[in-house]
Parts: sequence; structure tokens; C-alpha cells
Amino acid sequence: MNLKNNRWIKKLGGIALSFAVLCTSCTPTFAATGSPDTSIERSLTIHKYRLEDMSHSTTEGTGQQTDVVPADAIPLPGIQFKVAKMQDNDHTKVDSTWNIQTVTTGADGAVTIRGNSNLPLGVYQIEELASPAVAVKADPFLVSLPLTNPAGDGWIYNVHVFPKNQIKPGPDIDKFVTELENKHDTADISESVKWIVETTLPDDVATCKNYTITDIIDTRLDYVPGSVKVYRVDTGKNRVLMTPDCYTVTEPNTANNRTLTVSLTDAGKKTAAKSLPNTKDKNAALNIEFNTLVNKNAEDSLGKPIPNGATIHYTNNLDIFFEPQSVPEDKKPEVHTGGINLLKVDADDNALKLQGAKFKIYRSEADAKKNINAVKDPANNAIDWEVTTDASGIAHFWGLAYGQKGQDAYYGDSTNYWIVETQAPIDNEGKPYNLLKYPVKVTVNSNSHAEANKIIVENIKHYDLPYTGGTGSLTPLYMGAALILMASGMSILFIRSKRNTEDK
Repeated sequence: MNLKNNRWIKKLGGIALSFAVLCTSCTPTFAATGSPDTSIERSLTIHKYRLEDMSHSTTEGTGQQTDVVPADAIPLPGIQFKVAKMQDNDHTKVDSTWNIQTVTTGADGAVTIRGNSNLPLGVYQIEELASPAVAVKADPFLVSLPLTNPAGDGWIYNVHVFPKNQIKPGPDIDKFVTELENKHDTADISESVKWIVETTLPDDVATCKNYTITDIIDTRLDYVPGSVKVYRVDTGKNRVLMTPDCYTVTEPNTANNRTLTVSLTDAGKKTAAKSLPNTKDKNAALNIEFNTLVNKNAEDSLGKPIPNGATIHYTNNLDIFFEPQSVPEDKKPEVHTGGINLLKVDADDNALKLQGAKFKIYRSEADAKKNINAVKDPANNAIDWEVTTDASGIAHFWGLAYGQKGQDAYYGDSTNYWIVETQAPIDNEGKPYNLLKYPVKVTVNSNSHAEANKIIVENIKHYDLPYTGGTGSLTPLYMGAALILMASGMSILFIRSKRNTEDK
């Protein structure tokens, strides 16, 4: 036998003893006790298992059905093997007179070739075919039919081999708010917020049995109907929008516990696979985007995070169900909103609370001075948000964004707003107080909504101006008229006296 073939045999021998395979002896051996009985039916059974930890596979197989497999070994269905008979005189070459068979393991992870006509005496090479769900396939190995028993004094006619390997892990999941990699943002009540679920794509995504993302929408958020978009993303971060036929959407409602469900269709799985292959330390991914509105329920948690997670449900192409993976609690993205309380009082007597004062709120002092671009009403985005003080002099703007993108609810910066009084309260004489002349700056943060931080706004009572008509105090007018008449009378007397003098 030439050197090349010797190296090849040595390699196969090493492969057969490698950690990935726990099987029969790779060197075909015929017992010294005599030739095998050709009348006994022969069979070859391949038992395929998966192991989470390959170090548990340390015992060489004997070819018997009673060979012990590790306790954590799990049968692996759907794996294909190519079985080829080797030439009797050269086990490195395939016997072309025997048809190569391709077999697939069943639900129990096993497959059997049976019958003497199917399995002539000889040596067979068993080669696992590639599966995108398997991390590293078992190395090819040789097995003799029949096989010498462990004692070396007889034959095993029904040979069992137990190749093992690891399957690839399921997809990972993460979630962001507003944009990729961002975990914190802020919003007004009724303002739309974009969420982005990111899941990695396994190598078998094109043929996997299930790829579904679920997201239970927080009660402080309202899903925006029809807002779902799905992108496939390659390892270079190139995003391609997928068409609606690539996925199905079940929108959240009361009956399904507010659960948004997005599942890839068969067409979608194949489309997603266009973003493969995965590379070292980089995986192709899906981005599932949708929008929600912050709703009135958020008023009960002002200054606190409104987190939202998601879960990936995945069954690989070997029909292996993976435990659903969710975004960890400490990695859930969140949105938050804040607010302020206004207390309207009399400027001279702060104990006097003023009802009926109305205010609008603005994001800049310039807009406030011009009375333009007021914050919109959460209940009706077509009109300005205007609040009115109640009998206790209280009004509030609850549901105002504060801080910036990337800042969490508790440690986000403050945000300034400006309030403008649009209607003065009425005093107990039925007269209006004076309106505030200038916008008042207010600050929103995680604690500004607290009762202890309410903003006191004083109003000055109206001024008593002079009467401009009617029956008011006329004494000054009468006195003026009398003086005028007296002056006129004296002037007449003076003129007459002077004329009399001149006549004389």
C-alpha cells in the first residue's frame, strides 16, 4: 500500500477515536475463531445524539446496542448519513459495485439498514452530511459488517454506532427604543415611540420550522396599528426592508393579552437567509420595528421607566424546539414621561386658592411669547393643550417628555418648558385678576410631578381705574364749573366797570 493511502487510513483511525464520534472500532477485524455465518441477517443501525457538553463523550463504542450513552445525550432526528461500501482489498476506495445509500435519522434519532442483500460482508464508511443546525458534524468513520465482538471470540451481526455532536445555539434577542443600541428615551403622553426588536439569524433559518417573535405591550403603551416593519440585516449592518408576504402579524388586543406576534413565513425564512452567511463573532439579524403611543395610564408612573421586552420562539430544521429566549430584565429598553403641578393663588394672600385660571404650555420661551407651537392636547392632537385650575387652585400638565435620548428615567436631565396664562381667574367680586404679563419657566424631571414640587403661580388683583362715564363721583366737575362761572362773572363785572369809567 502506498504512503498516501497509509496516511489516509491513519487519519480515519484518528477521526474515529475523536471526541465527535463514539462508535465502533474503525479497523475491520475478522475473528480468529473462523469466518462469520453468512446466513445470519446483518444490520447496521446509526444512533444520532446531540450533547451540550462533548467532553461527556469519552467511552469508545463496541458496536453493541447496549453501549451506554451519556445521560445528557438527546436523540437527534433529521440528520442524513451517506453509507458507502469500501473495496475489500483497499478500504480507502469506494466499491462502485454497491450503490451508495443516503439515510435519515427518525424521531428517535436512529436509522437502520437491514438485510444481507443490502449489506454484503465488508467494510462501510459512514459520513454525516452537513446540516445548518449542527455546529460541527461527526467525522467520517469505518465499520465492519459483521464486527468482531469485544472479547475477540465472536461476531456482532447487528452493529450499532453512536455518533454525537453539538447543535448550533438558537437565535439571540435584544431590543432598543427609537434607534438601534439605544435603551432609554422620553416622550409626551400621546407621542409615538419606535421600538426595535433585534434577533440573530441561525444558519438554518431558510428551513427552520418556526421563527416567531412575541412582545407583550405594556398597559401604559398603545400599539399603533399597521406599524410593523421587518428588515433583514447582514453582518455588514446593511438593512433591507422585507415585503409583507415574508411575515404574518397578530396585533395586540385584549383577547391575546396585548401580545404582538410576528412570524416568518416560508417565503420570509428564505428571504431572511439572503443576509447569511454568519461570520466569526458576527451574525446576520432581523430588525422588527413597530410604534406605540404613551397613553394616559402613564400618569400613574410619572418619572418612572416604562420598559418593554420581547421573546424569540425558535424550532430548528431538525424539529428541535428551543426554550424561548427573552430580553433580560436589566436590558429591556424603556421610555419615560414626567409632569408638573400648578397652584394658582392670590398674590396678597397665598392661602386664597384661585379657580378658573387657564394655561397653555410651550417648549421654548420664544414660542410662548408669540403664542405659537403650544404642546398639543393628549386627547386631541389637533388642538393646544390647555388646563384649568380647580376649586383647590390646582392644574397639572402630566405627560411631558424630559431629559434626552439615552438618559434613563431616574437620572435623566431636566427639561424646561414655559407656561402662559390664557384666562385669568375671577375674584369674589366677579372681577378678573390680572393676567400674567410674561411666560413662566417651569422645569420637568423625574420628581417635578410630586406634590412637594408644585409650582406656585400668583395673580395680582385688578386695579380700580377712574370712571369714564355714567353717574360716578361728579364733585370735582361741579367745582370746576363753579370756578369757571365765577371767573366769567368777575370778567364781565370788570369789563363793565372799565366802560363806565371811560364814559365819565
